[in-house]
Amino acid sequence: MATFVTTGKKTKAIIRKQGHRTLCKTFIKKTDALVWARKVESEIERGLFEDTARAKTTRFKLVLGEYYQSCAQRQLKALKFIQSHSRTITAHLGSYMIADINSELLASYRDTRLKYVRPATVKHELGIILRALKFAMNEKGIYLPSLPKINFPHVRNARNRRVSDDEIEMLASHISNPEVHLLIKLALETGMRRGELLNIHWQDINWSAKILIIPTTKNGESREIPLTSRAINALLMVSKQDIGALFSIKPDSLSQAFNRACKKLNISDLRFHDLRHEATTRLFELGLNVIEVSTITGHKDLTMLSRYTHLKAEKLGEKLVKLERAKSEYRNRSQEGF
Repeated sequence: MATFVTTGKKTKAIIRKQGHRTLCKTFIKKTDALVWARKVESEIERGLFEDTARAKTTRFKLVLGEYYQSCAQRQLKALKFIQSHSRTITAHLGSYMIADINSELLASYRDTRLKYVRPATVKHELGIILRALKFAMNEKGIYLPSLPKINFPHVRNARNRRVSDDEIEMLASHISNPEVHLLIKLALETGMRRGELLNIHWQDINWSAKILIIPTTKNGESREIPLTSRAINALLMVSKQDIGALFSIKPDSLSQAFNRACKKLNISDLRFHDLRHEATTRLFELGLNVIEVSTITGHKDLTMLSRYTHLKAEKLGEKLVKLERAKSEYRNRSQEGF
């Protein structure tokens, strides 16, 4: 049975059950204390009681820090991203208790952040928050009735920037760093991501089959990439032809060198990742279908793949003319056969 202690005009209900921690709650009305105590005791006896005390006394910044440590132990590729954005999240929500992180609070956070950063950034930050709360529930045993629901901002960051032949020639003539020069060529020939390019090892190349094997990709799966003659020639130009990584340049250094060159040459709105976009588009222009292109590029989401594919109208026109010509020739040959 619960015990009740009255102090002044308030009544504290105290519940002690073997196997459970002591539960206390103070009420202005004693009748409310009686109702609460009976409800909790009934739930405990039926095995339905879930204790939210830890959620009400644990600050979100503590959980967010522990979530980051778990990501570090798993060596996630997005670790730096999680770390940098966790600082922003902590500044806004770190002082709140976990139980106070509700839909209304997250909606306010979303709307505030959208004033300063892009929707994609806000979407990623909300994802970190929800994953941290889920981590608290699943890994730390902190009970929450449910995860808060929130509408993510709509992201419209698809790019249709293509690289012209003139721009490629300008970059090739301007960039003196041999590694950057070769990486640009390989990106255009293979459609590989920056991290995949920099992680190429000499032993991953099957010269006889003309295939490059990527043991680990962004999707966590291995992939085989067919090598064109230009890609093979570029690989043969690498000075280090031995076991180990082909390139020594760091990812950020590669992007910075590329951006500096673009700025100096007055090439606007071009990123290194756009080379993957260009390579993917060229594969479609060669006549490959969606499945064939996704096998080479590693895209799992065909919707995402369509974002990288912006075929030039004149290229499509040329393909239609060829198809019509082939159809006409076939019809003529068929008629001559009768």
